[in-house]
Formats: sequence, structure tokens, C-alpha cells
Amino acid sequence: MKLKTNEKGFTLVELLVGLSIAVLVVGAASAAVITMTRLSPQSTEWAVSLRQVQNAGYWISRDIQMSQGDIVVGTGNPTLLTITQPVTPDITRTIVYQFEDMSGGLKRLMRNEQGQAGLIAEYIYFDLDDPDSSTRVISNQNPVTMQITAGFGEAMVTREYAAMQRVPAATP
Repeated sequence: MKLKTNEKGFTLVELLVGLSIAVLVVGAASAAVITMTRLSPQSTEWAVSLRQVQNAGYWISRDIQMSQGDIVVGTGNPTLLTITQPVTPDITRTIVYQFEDMSGGLKRLMRNEQGQAGLIAEYIYFDLDDPDSSTRVISNQNPVTMQITAGFGEAMVTREYAAMQRVPAATP
């Protein structure tokens, strides 16, 4: 079989160069996919822990800012914090943040207002024997400072929040 002079094709060298470039691109893409599948559970655990800490920090900070009453730090077993809010001279609104046990030694943080309880955050780490890492109120003076720690899977996230009462409690 004779090739015509106007027919052109790829040489063996061009084919090998193109094939080697394709192998490099596919290898890099597969390495990225493998890395993403390995990191995905760790990222998910960290994101869940962070979200729980943010929820707890948001609700407690919000209630402290709205409070004009007393802020009483609980023992942490089960009460973390009690916030009183005078509504009228005869009526006082009370918000209690307390822990409920979960499996694995972690806690749920519940917000109880006038007998209506709501879940604020899960996977909260609280341990009286480990105050440096545990969820706790650092100071109940204005501003109220608290440390919140959550753990899910292998991830542990700790954040510190400070909230100031807009109208501080009246001193007698």
C-alpha cells in the first residue's frame, strides 16, 4: 500500500507525547479525587462541630444582650446559665441553659424558657475535671464571657464568646 503525498498523519513521537500528557492529566485528577474523598469525613466532622458551637454562641449571646436582669452561672451539672428578664414589676421571664446527656459523654445544650425547652446544640463537651477545654462561663460580669466546645467524630472545636447586656441589671 502506497501513501499519497498529500495524506498527513501523526508520527509515533507525536502520539507518545500526546499519550503521556493525557496520562499526567488523568493521574493528577485521580489524585485530587482520592484526596477529596479522604478529607471529606474530616471536613464534615469539623463543620458539624463548628456549627454546634456557633448555634450555642448565637443563642446565649442573644439572650444576654436582651437581658436586663441577673445572669447566674450554674454549676454546669446540669445548669450552665440562668438569665432573668423583668418583663413587668410582677412578671419575670427566666431562661435556663442546661445540659442533657448524650451517648459518648457529650451533651445536648437545651434552652428552657418558661417551661418550653428547645434544643440549641448537640455534641457539646462538658467535663468538670477538664475546665480548660470544657464548655463553661468564664466570667458573668458585663461582658459575660463563655467558652463553648463541641466535638463530633475526631473533630473538636472551641470558641470563646463575649456578650454584653444592652441595659445592665439594676443594682439595689
